[in-house]
Amino acid sequence: VKITELSGKNIALYFSASWCGPCHQFTPELTEAYNQLSPKNDFEVVYVTTDQNEESFNDYFSKMPWLAIPFSDSETSKHLNELFDVKWIPYLVILSGNGKVLTDKGVDIISKYAAGAYPFTPERIQELEQAEERANQEQTLSSLLVSPSSNFVPVSELDGKNILLYFSAHWCPPCRAFLPKLIEAYHEIKAKDDAFEVVFISSDRDELSFQEFFSSMPWLALPYGDEQKSSLSKTFKIGGIPTVIALGPFGKTVKTDAKEILMAYGANAYPFTNEHLIEMAKEWPEKELSGTSFYCEECDFDLHPKCALVEVDKETKDEEKNCEDGSDQADKKEWICDGGKSVTKLELFSSLLMSETEAPFRPREKLLERQRFFQNIHKHTYLKGPMDKITSVAIPLGLALTCGTLIARGIYNMSHGIGKKE
Repeated sequence: VKITELSGKNIALYFSASWCGPCHQFTPELTEAYNQLSPKNDFEVVYVTTDQNEESFNDYFSKMPWLAIPFSDSETSKHLNELFDVKWIPYLVILSGNGKVLTDKGVDIISKYAAGAYPFTPERIQELEQAEERANQEQTLSSLLVSPSSNFVPVSELDGKNILLYFSAHWCPPCRAFLPKLIEAYHEIKAKDDAFEVVFISSDRDELSFQEFFSSMPWLALPYGDEQKSSLSKTFKIGGIPTVIALGPFGKTVKTDAKEILMAYGANAYPFTNEHLIEMAKEWPEKELSGTSFYCEECDFDLHPKCALVEVDKETKDEEKNCEDGSDQADKKEWICDGGKSVTKLELFSSLLMSETEAPFRPREKLLERQRFFQNIHKHTYLKGPMDKITSVAIPLGLALTCGTLIARGIYNMSHGIGKKE
């Protein structure tokens, strides 16, 4: 890194590594944004590696158009990791021209807004978020599915219908596994409400695969190679497949996690609105739910509904209610989670469902964040307690010493003829 070349520029510190799968997915996005911003001559990216050997570093860095901390300068890389508390990769910290941190959420910002987020100030990010919110409010089926160069099915045929956008591909095993479930739900929903449709958005690599996969589906599809596919993926921030987006009758987004809801509730979740799911929640947890869990932010833990909620003793609750307000609503069920919260079923699901970012299971972003941390952790893990020392050190050492003793004794006996028959 030539410091003289960085003076007065906005700097993005890119913590990454050749062994990291998510990094390989994000690097092309950052490269595209970098190439768009390079002509401004006031933005630079600096790669901070966590590779284990120089050959891997050189091979990965050769695909990058920006600068890097040399592999040999491990002290600087280590210092930057500690300074910015890097717990997972890819991680992008953006600094202003005077060295102040503008944001440490550069990966999310570049993924959402690309070069449009420049100069990455809080004011610019807020402006983009407000514009995104206005776009969501003005969103229509035409704006989503109609492109100037192609004729999709007439939008008039979809107006007034509840729509599922199904992002999938033939090469994706989870997509093929999920498809029968979606087909079953599709037929059940169509049987009770014809104002419903699914639109397949393909990520297939060739048209033959697209046609083969689509032939097994009873619904509509965006034509293979249609330019709206890229726009839709960006609009809904598609990070993986299969993904199902639920749209209302006027093209407004209802749910961005409809796949998980379909897996849990099937066709009963239709039309996927918060109000309908809250109504369904009145049967929970007596009704068995598949593939869901209760996440308590106080405990920072996921549990199955039967384990997460424990029904409070009815008589105790009656006494508490009568002491507090003299009410006699003894039949109102309440539960307590490990964090000590006491909530009714309806209150619990209202808090989870009424917010668009909170679903009746752990938010996908939190799962991905935790997954990235544990998959990409590169720091040493230290023993934390006496039981760790016993199970991780004492027992293995004891077994190793025992094996060594037996082997040594056997060699000694063989060399001295001990135990040999006359």
